[in-house]
Amino acid sequence: MRRLWDRLENVLGLRGVRRVPFPHVTLFGFEGVSQPQVQDLLDERCDEASPLILGAVGLGLFLKPQPVLYMPVIRSPGLDALHRALWEGVADLQGHLFPLYGPERWIPHLTLAQFDLEPGRLLEAVAALMDEDLSLSFEVRYLALFDWIGPRYEPRERYPLRGRPAQVPGGAILKS
Repeated sequence: MRRLWDRLENVLGLRGVRRVPFPHVTLFGFEGVSQPQVQDLLDERCDEASPLILGAVGLGLFLKPQPVLYMPVIRSPGLDALHRALWEGVADLQGHLFPLYGPERWIPHLTLAQFDLEPGRLLEAVAALMDEDLSLSFEVRYLALFDWIGPRYEPRERYPLRGRPAQVPGGAILKS
C-alpha cells in the first residue's frame, strides 16, 4: 500500500491519504460513547476474534462527499462477523454510529487517495496505477481505536486479536 501511496505522491503530488499514517480498513465511526465503554467492548471482542487473512483487488471510487480512490477488500465471513459484533456492541452502548458503515452498506477498503484528490484528477490517478499490481493479501492482527489529532488521525490504543488462529483446509493453522 505504501508503494502505491508513494506512486500517487511522486506522479501527482497526492499526500492527503497520509492523514492516517498507515494502511488500514475502517470498520466504522461513532460518537457519543465513553472511552472506557468502548475499550471494554474492544477488549472483550478481541479475546474472541482471531487474526484475519484478507485480500484486496482492483480499484474502487467513492464520489461523495469527496472523491476517494481505493482498493476493495474482499469480504469474508470472519470479517463480516467481527464487523457486525462490534457494530451491535457500540449500538448497545447507545452511541451514534455513522450509517455509512452499517453492516448492509459498509464497503471495506484500503484507501489510496483522499482529501486532496480533486475530481478533475481522478483519471490521472487511475492512469498512474495502471501498471501496478492491484491485488494484495494481508493479515489483520489487531484493531486500533483512532482519534482525530489535527492534522491527522492517530491510533489511541491497539487491541490484538487473541482468538484461536483460523483452521485452513488440510488441518494447518495460520499463525501471526
